[in-house]
Amino acid sequence: MMNKKSARLKKTLAVLLGLCFVLSVTVESASAADNGKGYDDGYGKGYDGGKKQGHKDCIKYGMREVLSKIPFPSINHSWTKTYKDSYNRGYQRGYLDGYNKNRYLCLK
Repeated sequence: MMNKKSARLKKTLAVLLGLCFVLSVTVESASAADNGKGYDDGYGKGYDGGKKQGHKDCIKYGMREVLSKIPFPSINHSWTKTYKDSYNRGYQRGYLDGYNKNRYLCLK
């Protein structure tokens, strides 16, 4: 009798463990999709902002390096935390890329 209960308990725990694994993989993939979208959106906005500022700085300052601070992007408070974080990372990277590319093209 005790052996049957033990076997049944093992099967139940195995099913629950499998279910937890499937749920964690599903949540992780959904989170990764959210991160990629936020990064891409932020990169595009940051690139445009950096490109405009790089052109202004090139006209105003010429050869001197003047970028001292990347402005904060506008954040919608209804976004999820992971989307906000990835959006910020994308914005910063896009801003630097847009700024540097435009400054390089302007000074050529």
